[in-house]
Amino acid sequence: MKIIVAKNVGFCFGVERAIKTVERLLNEGKRVVTDGEIVHNRQVMEELIKKGLKISSDPTDGDVFVVRAHGIPEKKLEELRKVYPKVVDLTCPIVFQLFKTAREYSSRGKLIVFGKKDHPEMVALMGYAPAIVTKKPFKTEEKNVVFLSQTTSSLDEYREFVSEMIRMNNFEKAIYLNTICPVTVEREREVKDLSKICELSIVVGGKHSSNTGKLFRLASKNSRTIWVESPDEIPEDVVKYGTVCVFSGTSTPVSLIEDVVRKLKEMEGK
Repeated sequence: MKIIVAKNVGFCFGVERAIKTVERLLNEGKRVVTDGEIVHNRQVMEELIKKGLKISSDPTDGDVFVVRAHGIPEKKLEELRKVYPKVVDLTCPIVFQLFKTAREYSSRGKLIVFGKKDHPEMVALMGYAPAIVTKKPFKTEEKNVVFLSQTTSSLDEYREFVSEMIRMNNFEKAIYLNTICPVTVEREREVKDLSKICELSIVVGGKHSSNTGKLFRLASKNSRTIWVESPDEIPEDVVKYGTVCVFSGTSTPVSLIEDVVRKLKEMEGK
């Protein structure tokens, strides 16, 4: 079995900054709380909780509230600052740029955002500017629109969505802005290229991670593909494949990739 590990694996900058900051605060003895997953990765969250992080909205549970990398609605952020002694905003800089762009362009047309309406990033965005968040093209009477995207979306899927929206409607003015994180775009390109030479693609990452799901969909177009959160989920029949490629979402630690590769080698008996 030939194992090819993608060049771009492990945490992205925003995720790594968030995790290191939380770990530093916990090591300083701070009582740290947040209202959801810092990142969409089960193992990472279990480790942080073991170190003392609490998932809670009760101000009595901690003295430092950390805002997740996905961001938070502006009004909620203001409310949190009134009830917690300290609030640390760990919103990814690229995500926060999306929020600022949405606010800036909201006066130039109806905002139509390509994304998952219930995703934390999209919930936060709605706190900065009113928008329609959807993954499906639709008919509208709006004449002036501005297209944005969730930062972890597929660039190809976003472009297809915008093209279909323009085909279906009679816009007088349509502004298209690429707000997708360049790190995820680079991983997207690598998956599209490498999966073509693999018999099996293994995508490693949280099952509720949007960017990991995107990589799974892309790899599936070119090879048999499995999506695992841990090495234990790798099926026994992987040994029948001659070339196996390993990819990861931006919230997957490098150590987990190493564990997957180690497991593959053990299964082959090497």
